[in-house]
Amino acid sequence: MDDLDQYIDSYSKQRWKVFVLLLMAGTPGIFNAIQISSYVFLVDKPSYWCDIPDLKSAGWSDQMIINVSTPHQKYSTKKLEECSYYNRNYSIFAKNGYNWSMNNLDTADSKSCQYYSYSIKESVVTEWNLICDDLSMKSNVHATMAFGKFVGGLLFGSISDVYGRKFAFNLAAFIYMFSGPTAALIDSYILFLIARFLIGVAGSGIYESSYTILTELTSGKTRTLLCLLMNMSYPIGYILLSIIAYHVRPWRMLLLVLSLPMFGLLIQCWFLPESPKWLMSQGRTKQAWVEMAKLVPTAVHAKIDNDGQENVEISKTKKCNGKITEIMSAYTSLFSTLDLSVKTIISLFFGLSCGLSYYVIALNGDNITADRYIYVALNGVVEGISYALTVPLFLYVGRKKAVSSFFFASGILQLTLLAIPLEKANILLCVTLIGKFFVSALFSAIVLYVSELYPTIIRNTGIGILLTFSQIGSIIAPYIVEILGAKAWYIPSTVCGTLGIFVSSLVLMLPETKKTVLPNTLEDMKNTNSAKLSNCFKF
Repeated sequence: MDDLDQYIDSYSKQRWKVFVLLLMAGTPGIFNAIQISSYVFLVDKPSYWCDIPDLKSAGWSDQMIINVSTPHQKYSTKKLEECSYYNRNYSIFAKNGYNWSMNNLDTADSKSCQYYSYSIKESVVTEWNLICDDLSMKSNVHATMAFGKFVGGLLFGSISDVYGRKFAFNLAAFIYMFSGPTAALIDSYILFLIARFLIGVAGSGIYESSYTILTELTSGKTRTLLCLLMNMSYPIGYILLSIIAYHVRPWRMLLLVLSLPMFGLLIQCWFLPESPKWLMSQGRTKQAWVEMAKLVPTAVHAKIDNDGQENVEISKTKKCNGKITEIMSAYTSLFSTLDLSVKTIISLFFGLSCGLSYYVIALNGDNITADRYIYVALNGVVEGISYALTVPLFLYVGRKKAVSSFFFASGILQLTLLAIPLEKANILLCVTLIGKFFVSALFSAIVLYVSELYPTIIRNTGIGILLTFSQIGSIIAPYIVEILGAKAWYIPSTVCGTLGIFVSSLVLMLPETKKTVLPNTLEDMKNTNSAKLSNCFKF
């Protein structure tokens, strides 16, 4: 393994090769960002009101129908009661005309709409009438993808550790290429949700496996630089999405335009290399050196006498225990020692805090901006800047200081919202974007940091469980905003801010991983720094 690390160091110094590797590993992030944020444009809710078929067939305009059928809200005479209409005999109105009807409006009770009319029919909301009593069905469009990412993070982490990084990548890519265009073409709401779920599963799987390949094929500053730059694909995706969505408004055509480029992942499926470190950890020594030789032609194939015996023993173990047991063992290994247990628990808090803060800020951001296209693009610009500034921090400051500082800054910033009046919309927008800056920087930072805390044999499982808990945060974020936010607007930001400061203190227990050689086995963990309270005084 030491000889293999030397050739990985040599490969890391070949700039054009690692740049191509970065492009192949980072491109899926563009699709992830586009699919995640497309929700904002898919569920665009236009103005709507109860449709009256009798009046519509008589040639009445929309405004005429509204004037005779739609009540106004009790607390605002300027706002329509969009989900109800007056219970009147509209067949008589249609027969006698609009002017007669306006002069003969009698008092009437209101009743729930049976049919709806929309100012614009270009979103999922208008496709399946996800309004009024079915308003919660609109949230399902986001929740199913978030749940899919939760399942994908949980599943693909162990798939990658058991079957290989490239196998996991290819499987996730094919799910992506199938579910993306399918979501744009099907007519059933339930099938649409299933397709969104599969997009979420594939998104987590393809990110985890490509990130791990990038981590295990590079070393030193090159690994730090590339793993942080890989996340630049997300702001690129956000900016591209806002531009495409601005020019393509119908939701089906938008989804199709966003999904068809996914077939370009076939290039990565063919050319993306398997991780030699993973092959070596599985006892497939000769295959590991063959793979390494493709990247560095001068790599010498190791001639190990017991290589065949190792493969025989591994094969026997797998046949005896089965793949399911092997996958479960990857998760139990995360808690196999006190050191790994502490690191895993802290990683779970990393994911939960980041996921929760990111989506709480995103939901609050919708309330202080009128133009979603500008907001999404601005979000991408801010995230791009945050990822760029994370690079020098990780290279020269270190992982531990950077991650702890980011958590603390994001927590303090969200607590600062308590002092800003709701009327100060511009100030709230600025603080919101600064909050996104720190939380976005955290996402790129914690994935790299966590990947360096675990050995090769369970590294992808560790990253997977981190991303899984970040999706738990994204799933519960809307409920915190809607339920707790209804009691007091500042509760969601206070919860996230307090959690961020708490997690920043947990980071201090972890060791610094800058300039360290990645451990390969659980046995190697004995030679690495452990998580302990005394680390709080080491920087």
